[in-house]
Amino acid sequence: MYKEVNFTFWTNYLKIVSIIFAVMGLMWAVIGSFDPLGIYDQWMAQTFYGQNDFPPDVKKAIQFILAPFGATSMGYFILQYFIAANAYANREKWAYQTIMIAFFAWFILDTILSISHNAWFNVFLANIPALLMMLPVVFTGRYFKS
Repeated sequence: MYKEVNFTFWTNYLKIVSIIFAVMGLMWAVIGSFDPLGIYDQWMAQTFYGQNDFPPDVKKAIQFILAPFGATSMGYFILQYFIAANAYANREKWAYQTIMIAFFAWFILDTILSISHNAWFNVFLANIPALLMMLPVVFTGRYFKS
């Protein structure tokens, strides 16, 4: 009984995290910024341009690239939600493996590339929080069939 309640909790947690990330992707696409408060943009501008704001042409390019990037992120996390709600909830091992491999492939590549560009702000503001949000799901692997 306890195992079932625990697994159901983590399945619901994964669905909620998926919705949160999908909404974030929608916001990136619509507002053209990673962060409505401007913290991420300011750190990015300081890292790459040595100033608190982007030059106007750079801001326009970032707003453009965030449209397809945000839409793609939104689509991916909607897909993750439906995997979590169905195959993951039914303890199909492929669902767990798919979510874990996709997440860690992104996490490792994004972290390496961020560090290689001295974009530590991305590691601290995006990668570590995403890892912390997904880490509990890692421990649900024991609930899945062979």
